[in-house]
Amino acid sequence: MSFSKISLEGRLTVIASPRPPSDDGFCSDRLQVLHWRVDEPFGDDGIHLHRASDEVYVVLEGAIDLDVDGSRITVAAGEAATVGAGVPHALVAVQYPARGLTIRGPAIDDKVVIGGESL
Repeated sequence: MSFSKISLEGRLTVIASPRPPSDDGFCSDRLQVLHWRVDEPFGDDGIHLHRASDEVYVVLEGAIDLDVDGSRITVAAGEAATVGAGVPHALVAVQYPARGLTIRGPAIDDKVVIGGESL
């Protein structure tokens, strides 16, 4: 499939991935795009890094706090934060309701968890 159009209604919607959850997603071995919505507390993987991929957090509603290489940053609606490959980071707080996109590439199965659960 060379293009796709999908609904972003769910709490987590995989837009692009090598294995989208349905035929609605765009298959890509080099790009992953996730639409997320947070309405209540949840657990994150904790501090992690991506060996070969860069990651972009785009906040559309609410705000998130990230720990990026030991520094805490707040990303509010209308803002984006980038995290380069190999940089330890974690989602540490969410001012919900929050909604946004996480974009990762060129590799997507390269996550290494190096710290315990956060949030």
